This record gives sequence, structure tokens and C-alpha cells, in this order.
Amino acid sequence: MFNRILIIFFLLINYAYTEDLEITNWFNKESKQFLEIMNNSDVEKHQNYEKYKKFVENNFAIKSIAYGLLNEKIIESNNEKTLIKYQNTFKSYLTKTIYNLANSSTSGDIILKDIDVKDGVFIINSDISDKTSSISLYWKVVKVKNNYKILDVIVENTSYFVTKKSEFTKILRKNRSNLEHLIRELEKI
Repeated sequence: MFNRILIIFFLLINYAYTEDLEITNWFNKESKQFLEIMNNSDVEKHQNYEKYKKFVENNFAIKSIAYGLLNEKIIESNNEKTLIKYQNTFKSYLTKTIYNLANSSTSGDIILKDIDVKDGVFIINSDISDKTSSISLYWKVVKVKNNYKILDVIVENTSYFVTKKSEFTKILRKNRSNLEHLIRELEKI
């Protein structure tokens, strides 16, 4: 009996270590790729934008984030065509947001500090620094079909998700929960 418990304990520790190593490798690879895109000023702007677009498509849980920013009643009251249009518009909006932020900042390094897991969500604690200062970044990441996807980025204790949910709610409230109006507002950016 003791041997079985010991084997199970060893397997659990080995699984946790393997998963920690896997997400650490994913984070290091993707953050390095992000920095390469951000620091690549040798290409035309539209080429960099296409790289950001691919980065966002590969690494963000776009549908989960987009739908999470809406009230359940709004999702239920819109048809599939409008919801897909919203999701695609949100993907473009998210890409533009990241593109504009990255292109306005200086180059630096992203340093992984530690990873915690809470309710199946990996919380990655990191810093981005440019040799003179550093900013604290937390990434909320989930594993979906053997791929890691970012749900939220928290910069200096400010959550992208919470901020956008508040902004989107204000726009929707002003416009009687009209999702088409929110889509038009996002397209303007």
C-alpha cells in the first residue's frame, strides 16, 4: 500500500514538474518572439502588424476574451453572424492595441519570475525591463487543446480584461445594448 502511494505521489510531482517546464518553455519562446517583433524596426510597419496579428491569433483566447467582455443577455440576443463579426472585430482591435503599445515603447527584456496555478489558470509573474526601469506583468494563461492561450494581461496591477469590460459596458449601456454599435466603435480604432 505504501509503495502505491509513493508511486502515485512521484507521478503527481513528475506531472507537475513536466507541466511547469512546458509552460515555462512556451512563455520563454513566445515572449522572445514578441520582443523580436517589437524590436524589429527593419521591416515596414504593415509587415510588423501582420506578425502581431499572427502572434495574437496563436497566443490569445480571442473568443473567450471577446465573449467574456459581454453580458450573457447580449450574447443570447444576437445572431451568430453578428457574434462572429464582433469576435473578428475584437481580434483586430486587440491586435491594434498590442501593436500600438509595443510600437510606442522602448525595447527590453521580459523576465519570467514565477508561475502559479489556480483553478486551471496559470498566473505567470514577469517583468519587462529596458535596463533603466521595469514594469510588472502578470499573464493569465489556460491550456486549450494542448496549446497555451492568454486570457488576460495585468500591467502594474491593471487588468486588460477588467478595463475593457468596463469600457465595453459603458458603450453598450449608452447604446441600449446594441452590439452593432460596439462593433462600429471598435472598428474606429
